[in-house]
Amino acid sequence: MAADTDKQQKDNGLKDYGIIYISGAISGGTAEGVCKEIIDLNIKGEVNQIQMIINSPGGSCPAGFSIIDIMEWSRIPIYTTGIGMIASMGLLIFMTGEKGRRVITPRTSILSHRFSAFNFGNHSQLIASRKEEDLEHERILQHYLSYSNIKHKDELEKYLLRDVDTWLTPDEAIQFGLADVVEPVRKRG
Repeated sequence: MAADTDKQQKDNGLKDYGIIYISGAISGGTAEGVCKEIIDLNIKGEVNQIQMIINSPGGSCPAGFSIIDIMEWSRIPIYTTGIGMIASMGLLIFMTGEKGRRVITPRTSILSHRFSAFNFGNHSQLIASRKEEDLEHERILQHYLSYSNIKHKDELEKYLLRDVDTWLTPDEAIQFGLADVVEPVRKRG
């Protein structure tokens, strides 16, 4: 119980400075917490910007898009920083940050790919699921077209949403307009 209290106090400390930290898979629970934090920061109006730090292998598309919707709704600009790994839905959330303020560290692993789904049910249920999968694919395409330098679906599917995973270097992420700045490594010595 004490460990939960310590974690909550640390998380509240970050929120006091307008910092939201997303780590791990994007799930409904993750999305609920992040969305509530963004809404709370907007209501209180005590910060000039929100700094969202992301280290995520991706996860649920509906959960991720709920975070994206609230980020776009926010009156307070949201700056994003990618560390560790920004993959799949984690990358889409990262890309939604304020243009010019999407920073990645030089050792960040970056993965862009088509989403995958697993459905089961009778024939009618599978047909209904297929429609949602097509709608999900279209949402992802439109998001990339809105938040990257790529402006045509054919180019997007050629470079970033191929039939295989596309791992990118930080410089390639900049080239495609997925990120704006690679944080320089501080020299020790």
